[in-house]
Amino acid sequence: MTAMASGLCNSESDAKYFLSQWSDSGESPEDILSSYDGKEFSVDPGRVVYRGDLNGDGVEDFIFNSRVGIGSSMDSTFAFLIQCRGYLKHAGGDYFAGVKVLDDAPKDGSDFKDVEIYSYIRNSSGQIRYKGDKAMTRLHLWRFNPQTQRYEGQSE
Repeated sequence: MTAMASGLCNSESDAKYFLSQWSDSGESPEDILSSYDGKEFSVDPGRVVYRGDLNGDGVEDFIFNSRVGIGSSMDSTFAFLIQCRGYLKHAGGDYFAGVKVLDDAPKDGSDFKDVEIYSYIRNSSGQIRYKGDKAMTRLHLWRFNPQTQRYEGQSE
């Protein structure tokens, strides 16, 4: 494990996240994100929307889109997950319309890739605005903050 992951990971204090797949009665398997924080165990169905190296250590990391929590706002939860030895660490996330990992070198010189997140553009009543039949979104750039050890940025 490189210094990037070892400085981020603390197996004694981190909540532990795990990805697996589950299928009921011959249905197509779905991705499952499980977590254990030392007290509670939770399981969220959803899908992995990114597999790749977010932090430059050569090990596959993930962005998971949960099916739980999608409400009338139509935003869904995305979790940025960094691979540690034997578990995944939650390194940020929130309710978004979508995400895209930028493959270019981060502009701030860090080893962590920047992530574009998309928020729905809403009218004064809070309803999603459309152009034709396509929902309108606004782009925000999220970056890894080494002090908080999380991806952070603006969103709406």
